[in-house]
Amino acid sequence: MRNTLKQLTYIDVAARHKSITGAAKALNISASSISSAIDAIEIQTNKKLFTRLPSKGISVTQFGHVFLSNSRQLLKAHLTFEEAVDEQAKAIKGAVRMGCFTPAAPIILPLITKSVADNHPGISIHLTEGDIAQNMRQVVDGKIDLAIGVSAHLAMNIAFVPLFVAPPHIVLPHDHPLADRSMLSLKDICHEPMVLLDLDETRDYMFGLFNQDDLTPRVAYSSQSAEMVRSMVAAGLGYSIFNLRSLQKQQYTVGDLVRIPLTPGYRAVEYGIIHRDDAHLSKVDHVVINTCIRLRDSGAFNRAVLPEGRVPADDRKNVLITA
Repeated sequence: MRNTLKQLTYIDVAARHKSITGAAKALNISASSISSAIDAIEIQTNKKLFTRLPSKGISVTQFGHVFLSNSRQLLKAHLTFEEAVDEQAKAIKGAVRMGCFTPAAPIILPLITKSVADNHPGISIHLTEGDIAQNMRQVVDGKIDLAIGVSAHLAMNIAFVPLFVAPPHIVLPHDHPLADRSMLSLKDICHEPMVLLDLDETRDYMFGLFNQDDLTPRVAYSSQSAEMVRSMVAAGLGYSIFNLRSLQKQQYTVGDLVRIPLTPGYRAVEYGIIHRDDAHLSKVDHVVINTCIRLRDSGAFNRAVLPEGRVPADDRKNVLITA
């Protein structure tokens, strides 16, 4: 029985998303490609990898768990092999141009650049920051090689490698009456003034969260700076919503803030590394991508970006993958 690495990857992503459609959108391929990979293995083994759930995606079977455990070891071994080949070709030298969504850049990029520098000192990374659409255009136009983007709004011929899922959380002044709650819904807070991070994609995402509950936020203040928004919240001017934590414990001029998870069901944002699917990737590009995968698998991204290091349950049913 011969299973291609591509098939195993498709099945792995489908299991992580608990959805064939979600996996297809994350990988920027057709759902039929995911289904074909699953069908091929199920026909070869005469056993089911997944149980199809009406309107609820897919659930891994007992055999599927065994299969995934073995296939993930194989995928990890393949990644290790690729890195060993890279080492043999060493020392790899060169540069990569990499972009990132501005609010996420100071949290994510140092992790990547430090890991690359430690293991591949001959590689330099030239970093740029911008909004999600700007980074996408630069990848499409060939102005940058790689970017940290989101699985929503992928352009044609753009490949997406999932890295982490960031669920939304409420940010409140530390002395707010709801600050001691372990979880909040938007209905609990929507009547209060909101401080909005006013970037195009962020604004659309925030209003989309409220639309899930047929609510409209009461936006009182806005800023294009994430730290300005947090400072205004700490000063007691309102609440805000983020899915990435601040870089570190901040000392605000006025007040302080707390972070409280939203109740389950609100759409999260899936971040990943994007590159042109039709472009030749250099060895340097592959090193950076493999570094990101290794950081993902070790949990480094989750520990860095989620509030208070909180790692979410493996539930990707509500990942934001459409406009």
